[in-house]
Amino acid sequence: MKMRRDTKTGIAGLIGCAFFLFASQSIKQPAKLLEPGPRLFPYVAITLIAISSVALIIKGVKERAVEEKPYFPKGGILKISKSYGMLVIYAVAMNWLGFLITTPLATVAFIYDLKGSSKVKLIPSVIIAVLVTAGLYGMFVFGFQVKLPLGILFE
Repeated sequence: MKMRRDTKTGIAGLIGCAFFLFASQSIKQPAKLLEPGPRLFPYVAITLIAISSVALIIKGVKERAVEEKPYFPKGGILKISKSYGMLVIYAVAMNWLGFLITTPLATVAFIYDLKGSSKVKLIPSVIIAVLVTAGLYGMFVFGFQVKLPLGILFE
């Protein structure tokens, strides 16, 4: 019996969850920490990935008789290569310009890259980019207490 990509991906996800669950056992927690601390985040992520993997397996089994479309439609490899290049540019730009300048610009660029055949307006894209940047900033700086890059030009 030939397995669908969904089923294979779900199985790989569950195997990955088992590996990361084992690896997360080595995370040390300070003795006087009152909050859940650094050990909670991996468990939340592992749980979400495991649920998604099980859902993929169920979907793959239910739709096993349905013919699968090609994984990459025409031009798909080029589009993925372009998106990867944009991520590399974002990472390099963040080192130079910092998180607060590059993230909104990158978010707008990713919105336009992922729009497909849909029409996207600039003003809602900018508003979304600012909200995403503010949310990520708050999550990392206040939630995880991680310093975000200021950029070489602004240090």
